[in-house]
Amino acid sequence: MLADTARLGVVAGELAAAGAACPPRRARALTEYLGLLCDSIHHHHRVEDEVLWPTLTAAAGDAVELRELTDDHAQLDPALAEIRTLCADLVARRPGAAATLAERLTRLHTVLDEHIADEERTVFPIVTEYLTIEQWETVEAAARGGAVLSFELPRMLAVGTQTELAELMAEGGLPLRVMRTVFGFGYRRRERVLAGR
Repeated sequence: MLADTARLGVVAGELAAAGAACPPRRARALTEYLGLLCDSIHHHHRVEDEVLWPTLTAAAGDAVELRELTDDHAQLDPALAEIRTLCADLVARRPGAAATLAERLTRLHTVLDEHIADEERTVFPIVTEYLTIEQWETVEAAARGGAVLSFELPRMLAVGTQTELAELMAEGGLPLRVMRTVFGFGYRRRERVLAGR
């Protein structure tokens, strides 16, 4: 999420600085990618709201305070909707769309960065202390359930550390290696278009 909001904010800023309308193919690729990213962020937060938060509250009771994180989710929904609208404006070649999109992506990046830091500080210790392996597996299953693997897997592979990637590939075996190859073609093609090539 953070890598994407940062780099796509830069892409939108470069489009704005160029002063010309974004080429239609690139605008469509950016819109498609950002639509999938917004879906991914929304899915992530929905799983937290509907599965993780109730599980944590049941397990940890008063030891966990989730109001601030829940408030962040309420703030993010309109921000994601605005990004979708700005993408449509970019495709329609509306003046100023790229500059506004760059600014909103930068703002979204800041909100997500703070939100993730809050989660790591607040939620991770509670998960470690109070949740059973079975409870955590239920949360993970819910997260996988609505994910678009052809979008998520190449993104994870692009930002993972060597250690993380080695563990992931060892766990996933041949099916994961096949998916990496198949999904990688579309991912690399879209990345070239996003880069303006």
